[in-house]
Amino acid sequence: MRSFALLTAAPHPRLTLALATLALAAGLTACGKVQEVATQKATEKMIESSINKDGNTNAKVDLGNGGMKVEGQDEHGKAFKMEMGSAQISEKDLGLPFYPGAKPADNKGTRIVNGEGMMMQVELTSSDDPKKVSDWYRAQLKASQADKLVMDQGKEKGMTLSISDTKAESNVMVDVSDDGSNGSHISLMYSAKTKAGT
Repeated sequence: MRSFALLTAAPHPRLTLALATLALAAGLTACGKVQEVATQKATEKMIESSINKDGNTNAKVDLGNGGMKVEGQDEHGKAFKMEMGSAQISEKDLGLPFYPGAKPADNKGTRIVNGEGMMMQVELTSSDDPKKVSDWYRAQLKASQADKLVMDQGKEKGMTLSISDTKAESNVMVDVSDDGSNGSHISLMYSAKTKAGT
């Protein structure tokens, strides 16, 4: 049996606390308009301070436009950038097709780029049932599975399909599940290690 390793480009470990703070900040900025702006700016400064004290430099945080963006450099001088919720991600970016007629879910696009690698994720919704969507993705991705590690796990309503390219050090994942109203929730993810010199 072949082992399966999921490649991810997770943020630098010292950014984990900052990411948790970012998630909290999304809730804080949901107050009244004037209070929202003041709270947003204060929260941005608090997160920047937290990130920078962990050895990162020049981190800038923006909680506007329905999402969270963080840019800066780690303690080794490598740039990092995170867009959570507001990232605009296309089929071309992911290298994965969007299910016909599916719509991007609001505030669900994520892009993380750091010295270790990169990760992009987008979530879609469809009125079609999970079995139909799962069958479509299996057919679409069948040709791309040659010479790769494949995990295809069926669920009662949907599936998780992951294709890992060990040579390119990249991974794609499609997760299809029931959205609770006879439709489907689709999560598409692509991750890869950063190539030397890029």
